Formats: sequence, C-alpha cells, structure tokens
Amino acid sequence: MTNKIKKVLLLYKKSVYTNYFLNKKSSLRHKEASLPPESMQRLRLIHGQHHLTLQRVEDCLKTLGLKYQKSGRGQEVNYKNFDLVLTVGGDGTFLEAARNVQQQLILGVNSSPDSSVGRFCAANIKIFPQVIKRIMKNRHKIKLFHRLRLSGLPELHGVNVLNDVLIAHRNPAAMSRYCLAINGSEEEQRSSGVWISTAAGSTGAILSAGGRALPEASKNFQYLCRELYVGNKKVYRLKKGVLPPQQKIRVTSLMREGMVFVDGSRNSWPFAFGQTLTIEHSPQPLRVVEL
Repeated sequence: MTNKIKKVLLLYKKSVYTNYFLNKKSSLRHKEASLPPESMQRLRLIHGQHHLTLQRVEDCLKTLGLKYQKSGRGQEVNYKNFDLVLTVGGDGTFLEAARNVQQQLILGVNSSPDSSVGRFCAANIKIFPQVIKRIMKNRHKIKLFHRLRLSGLPELHGVNVLNDVLIAHRNPAAMSRYCLAINGSEEEQRSSGVWISTAAGSTGAILSAGGRALPEASKNFQYLCRELYVGNKKVYRLKKGVLPPQQKIRVTSLMREGMVFVDGSRNSWPFAFGQTLTIEHSPQPLRVVEL
C-alpha cells in the first residue's frame, strides 16, 4: 500500500555564515578578517555542510517525483496545504514547524550533525533517501510527542508548544512578578520567571534549572519557578512539580513589561499587567517519523 503524499513543505534555516557574512544588511559583511581564523573556518564548514544537505534533500524529492514548496524559517506558510513537513537544520527549525503542524507527519533532517543540536532531528543526509522512500510506501513508524496548548492571549490562542514556555520580565536583570494558579492553589510570586515544559523538552533548560527529565512519551508536563525571592522570609508552596495531563497552569502577569517566550528566545510576546495565560496539555500530539 502506498501512502499518498501530495505535497511536501521543505522548511530550512539560514546558516550563521549566511546571516552574518553574506547578508547585505549585516554589519559584519566583508569583515571576516576581523574574527579568529579558526572560528571563520568552522562557520564556513558548517555553512557548506548545511547547503549541501539542503541541495541533496531537494534532489531526492525531485528524483522521487514529490512536489514540494521550499520556505525559509520565519516566512508565512499555510501548513494545511501539506501532507509531510521536512525540516532541514537543527532543533530550532524543527520546533518552528512543530508549532504549526496539526495532523501532518514531520521529519527533521540535521544538516550539520557535528555542530548542530538536533535532538528532534531523526535523519541526516546519509539516510534521508531510505527514510523518504519508506514514508512513500507507508512502511515508516510514527512516534508521538505530546505538546502544550496555550490560551488567554489573542496572539497565542491555540498555539501548540513542543518544548517549553518561559514567562518572565523582558529584562533578565529585573524581577518577575506574577500570580501562579495550579489545581486550586493560587500564589503571588516574585522570581526570575517560570519555566513550563513538556516531557519532550524536559532535558533542556528546565532540567538545568533543577527540574526533572521525564520519559519523552509521557503526557505529563512540569513547571519550575526560577530563583524565587525569599526576602522577608517569604515561604512559597508552588515551587516546582510534575503535573498530570488533566491539570492546567494559569499565570497572571503583575508586570508592565512581562514577556512570554515560546521554544526559545526567538519567539516572544508581550505579557502585560493583568493578562492571564493558560497552559495545558494539548489534545493534538505531534506525529514524528521514527527511524
């Protein structure tokens, strides 16, 4: 039986070398000599590997007769038009696609395995041809990654998050003030912010901050309040914890310049005083091609 793939989205990143040294608007354009030779050599090598991978992925899709649309990170794309989403880059590129994918299959191709973090990228250019052929013949396996769903802010309503959410003041040196509500308990806090993470994202920033690594297939999610202010001998009840999928977290901003960061620093939205964000388990897990 053949799995009919009508159209593929090929989402790719631009290399660091492209952004800083080939971009006409970059202040570093034509200034390669001002940086250490070893660093420049490494950036050129990664740049070459990335573009070679991207070209070979395209060549493979053309050879197999698959229609595809090529799009760079950050560009407006209607994901509903595609049956399969391929990402070429690292985890950042994969996470961008993961926020927009609904029921489609997704496969990450790490374009530079020696230098790029690609935990979510199961494939590389060596095995990509075999993997895409298995998908076309419906002989692939699917792994489910559970996501978080956001609501309460118009810009983030219904967004699915694969990795994590950070709620904090826009200035990292400033104190974050908010009200945290979980399972009937509510508490006003001052801290450096709150991490909320999926199981898939639990080995990242939240683990470094003192959280737990959860089994990646778990529906549970967790929260951790960073550097809680203990002046005046303040005692907090809601410090950190692992929550079952039926529970929700509600955070109300007590900051004039609060921010919500989703899956890293590149995706952020204002979180003004009095606004409330709800974080809960998403009913739509991400369908990832497994090798």
